[in-house]
Amino acid sequence: MASTLLGAVIVGSSIFIGAATEPNAHAASLQQSQKTIQVGTKTFSKPFAFAASDGSNLTTFMPIWYVGKALEAVGITQSWNAVTHTWTLTTQNKADFAAISVGAGPASVVVNGRLVRRVPYYVAHDPAAGKSAQETVYFPIYYVDEILNASGFDTSWNGQTWWLSASPVKSSTSSSTSSSTPLLFGFVTSDGGSSFSLSDLESHPEVRAFSTPNYSITAQGNISGQLYPAAMAYAQTQHLDAYVTINNYSNTLGNFDGKMTGQLLSNSVDTKALITDIVALVKNTSLAGVNIDFEMLPPSSSASFVSFLGALEQQLHQVDKQLNVDLPGVTHAGTGYNYSAIGHATDNVIVMAYDYSYPGGPAGAIAPLWWVLQVVRYAVSNIPANHVILGIPVYAYDWHDGTTTALSLTQVDKVIAANHIAPKWDSKDSAPYFTYTSGYSTHTVYYENAQSLTDKLNVAREYGLRGISLWHIGLENSAAWTAINGYLNQP
Repeated sequence: MASTLLGAVIVGSSIFIGAATEPNAHAASLQQSQKTIQVGTKTFSKPFAFAASDGSNLTTFMPIWYVGKALEAVGITQSWNAVTHTWTLTTQNKADFAAISVGAGPASVVVNGRLVRRVPYYVAHDPAAGKSAQETVYFPIYYVDEILNASGFDTSWNGQTWWLSASPVKSSTSSSTSSSTPLLFGFVTSDGGSSFSLSDLESHPEVRAFSTPNYSITAQGNISGQLYPAAMAYAQTQHLDAYVTINNYSNTLGNFDGKMTGQLLSNSVDTKALITDIVALVKNTSLAGVNIDFEMLPPSSSASFVSFLGALEQQLHQVDKQLNVDLPGVTHAGTGYNYSAIGHATDNVIVMAYDYSYPGGPAGAIAPLWWVLQVVRYAVSNIPANHVILGIPVYAYDWHDGTTTALSLTQVDKVIAANHIAPKWDSKDSAPYFTYTSGYSTHTVYYENAQSLTDKLNVAREYGLRGISLWHIGLENSAAWTAINGYLNQP
C-alpha cells in the first residue's frame, strides 16, 4: 500500500500505513496485548491494543467498539459510521475545544455537531473477536483523551490501563480561574526555615496555585522531607491549589541526581514503593496534588519515567489529586523526557524555559527569547497548549572569578543603584545585562527586566498556554510584577 505520508512502521511482522488521503490505515500483522479500561473505580473491559505511529509519534490504538462503550459508560452518546465518530455531550459537560487543533486524518470526531478533531486509525483483526470475525477499526487513545479532557473528564494512561473518571470533574487548575484567564503558578520555598517566600505569596493574590519543593527521593524509593503547614493553611483560606514538589536533588552531590533516579525507575519494586509513599503523603490532605521535579534524567530513562508518571497519575486521580511535572526546556526529541508521552501521562506540565546559560558555564542570557520560542513551539507540538505552563525566571546570575552567584531581582536593583550602572541590552537574546568591577573582580550579570519578561509572556499568550510559573516566589521585583500583571490582565 501507499505510504507517502507516514511511511512504514514495524510492529510484529509489518504494518502498512495509508496516507491521510486514503480512507484508512490498514494493519496487516500485529503484536497485540491485552489492556484494561477502568471507569471510576471499576474495571470496565479488557480489550487488545497495540502501539503504532500516528504520523509523528507512537501512540496506543484500541478497537473503537470498546472506546465507544467506555464513552457511553461515562454518559456520552456515541456512534461510528466508518468515517465519523459522533459524540453527544450532556449539559453537565462544560466543554472547551479552543486549544485542540483539528489537524489532519482520514477520520473525524464530531462533538455536539462540531468537528473537533481529525484522527488517524488502523484496521486490524481483534484477537478477542475470534478467528472468523471481520477486521475492525482501532482508534488512537491519546486523541480520545484530548477531547475527553476538554470536555471536563479526567483520564490517564500508564501503558496498561486506560482510566476515565465516571463523570465530569472540575478543572485540574484552580476552580477560581476560568479557561480564558491564564494561570499564575509559583514555587514557594522555605529554605533554612525562612518564611519570606510565603510572605511574598501572601502579598500577591494574583498567584492562584503554587508548590512547595520540600521533598526528595532516595535510591530505595522512599521520600524524605516535610510538608509546609503554614503554606497549606494559607492556600485553604484563599482557595488556592497547593501542591508538594517531589524532586531528585541530592544534598551530597549538590545537584540533581539523574543517574540514581534512572536506576530507581528501572526497578519496578522500588518504583512501586515510591508511588505508594507519594500517594500516602497527599491522600486525605488539603493539597491539590503533586509536582514531580526529576531533573537530569538520561535518555535511557525516558520510557521508565513515563511509566512511573502514568502509574502515579492513575493512583493520584483515584484519591482526587492531580499530577503536574516539571520538564527541562528542550527543542528536540531524544532526551530523557518524551514530551508527548509525558503530556499524556500527567495533568499539566511546567516547561522550565530557563538556565540556557547556567552556573559554571559562560555568562549569557538565562532565557534567550529565540530559545524560549523554540522550546514553546516544541512543547505545543507534542502537548496540548492548555496543559502547558511556561516556567519564567525571576532571578539573575552573576558570573565572576570563575564562579556564578544567583541573585534576586531586588538584589540586582540594589547593585545597579549602588554602582551607578547603566544596564545594556543584548539584542541577540533579548535580555538585559551589565558588567562592573568590585575590588579586583569583574562581574557580568544577566537578569530579567520588564521588557524581557513581557517578551516571554507574549509568547505564552500567543501560543495559548495554560499559564506561567515563577521560579521562585520572593525573587521578583516591582518591574517583574508590572509585566506579569500586564500578561494576566490583557483582554
